[in-house]
Amino acid sequence: MDAALDRIYRIIRYILDDIFGNLASIGLLFGTLFAIFEVVRRYKFGVVYEWGQDFVIYMIIGSVFVYFAVTQAKRAHLVMSAFTDLLYGRGYEKPVIFLRMCVSAFSLFFFTYFAYWGIPTVERTMLTGRTSQSMFLLLWPFQACLLGAFVLMALVTVFHLYQDVRALMGKKVFTWAPAEIHTDI
Repeated sequence: MDAALDRIYRIIRYILDDIFGNLASIGLLFGTLFAIFEVVRRYKFGVVYEWGQDFVIYMIIGSVFVYFAVTQAKRAHLVMSAFTDLLYGRGYEKPVIFLRMCVSAFSLFFFTYFAYWGIPTVERTMLTGRTSQSMFLLLWPFQACLLGAFVLMALVTVFHLYQDVRALMGKKVFTWAPAEIHTDI
């Protein structure tokens, strides 16, 4: 089972890192370039697209949330690890793994909760045809992007939880995807 899950997780990580990561980067770049274009248009020519600000906001926020899924998969998120580093340094490896497992379980609950309640929200927004403040852009594609990001984060967290449970049992899985990559603050 470990080998099959390893293969599935490698495929998911490839899709996340190489496809969604690049799409998020392109979306962020495009949103930023469009914002610069709008600034030049406003102050040089005195005109703007009425929907420009909404487009930039939704493009950048959507791209950031999609990239959250990529950083979640890499466990490259910000961590306050002083307490766990202290425990780990004193030889309490199992309690640290257990704490990491608890965080993975809570994260899975959190992401799944948002995804579960996000589905009817996107459906309702789609059916009512709600638009942005400029009344030009439909809101449901933006909400669907956020919902997709939460679904991806929940999916990745399932693999993290499996990795943590197996580590608590003394077995290393997904050795190519270490569980302790993070940015300390």
